[in-house]
Amino acid sequence: MTAYLERSEPVTVLTRHRLPSKTNPPAPVPAWLAWGPWRHPEKGPIPVRPGAPRNVLIRRESGELVVRSFRGLRRPT
Repeated sequence: MTAYLERSEPVTVLTRHRLPSKTNPPAPVPAWLAWGPWRHPEKGPIPVRPGAPRNVLIRRESGELVVRSFRGLRRPT
């Protein structure tokens, strides 16, 4: 468990996003849900930034459990 700050309030990261690997393959999803390039009917393939949002499970000081984006969490100094 790692401590971070969310809007200057301390939070604890309980579960972290893990990138897929050979030992941790991504879960099978329908093609329309996969993150990656898709085909526009008129413009052809449209590139999308690689990767999905990196979501983490955090516990706030109040004890509330929240799944949110890792983006924006800061290390305390």
